Amino acid sequence: MVDEHRTAPVVVGYDASEPADVALAWAAREARTRGAVLRVVYVRDAHDTGVAARPHGDDLGERGVSGAWPVVEEAAARARDVAPGVTVETFVEYASPSAALVGMSADAGALVLGATRHGGLYEAIRGTVVLQVTAHAHCPVVVVPAEGPRTDLPPDAPVVVGYDGSEQSGVALDAAVDTAWELGRTLRVVVVWRPGVAEWVTSRGPTEHEAHDITEADAGPVLQRGLARVEERLRERGAAEGALEVLGETREGQVVRVLHREAEGAERLLLGTRGRGGFASLLLGSATHTLVRTAACPVVVVRAPGAVEAAAT
Repeated sequence: MVDEHRTAPVVVGYDASEPADVALAWAAREARTRGAVLRVVYVRDAHDTGVAARPHGDDLGERGVSGAWPVVEEAAARARDVAPGVTVETFVEYASPSAALVGMSADAGALVLGATRHGGLYEAIRGTVVLQVTAHAHCPVVVVPAEGPRTDLPPDAPVVVGYDGSEQSGVALDAAVDTAWELGRTLRVVVVWRPGVAEWVTSRGPTEHEAHDITEADAGPVLQRGLARVEERLRERGAAEGALEVLGETREGQVVRVLHREAEGAERLLLGTRGRGGFASLLLGSATHTLVRTAACPVVVVRAPGAVEAAAT
């Protein structure tokens, strides 16, 4: 079965910062793995039409004196060095960063962004852009840690997906099956349950819990439904029985803390969204909102079809 979404272009948002360079390298390898074109998009503020390229106030010296195009072409050359054979296209957009990137996501298979380093006004602004794009993009969004994925992971590090039985997490589960299958990695399905209201009362704030929690009694049945969905997805792909190693786990605790620990040993972590409201933190769901900023591995946020349109109404 050919997945046209997987061969659609991989778009990476680029701003000449160190986190953007990390995201660029990850996106180049991902595009080559998918057999997809890599699109490097350098977004400048709509009012920043000066000749010199000075992203977020940093002077790039000779790199920037000739304008934005040499900077983005240099990025494209680095992408080709990292992933020889990958086809790279370059774009410079003068617009709101979030609006430009969401627009570029319309025909993309994935949109890759660098996570922010915490602290400073620019990083706060950049973090807002990351959350806005993640909440509203038309394709899966990958947020790569600013320090880069861990280099000491074993070659069989799993693809991990958080599953809670909701349709949003089911869409993420489907994407995780496809990813694990194509990468030849173990799929790890994690269902997090909470013992009761006492833990909710003592939690440290809204980023520590979701709108509804799975109880211990629910966790097993939810996991079994998830594993059944995995089997169905694999049958759709024509996979032989046992061709993909699938591990299912139930874990007690707070969603953010459990999945944060899981991310430490994962090749990537896939999450769904809650699809509520217009603010990024509500639209993403609080656990997803936190994990895209703090997880040790790339976090892939997968939206259910129609969620973007619903959020805009």
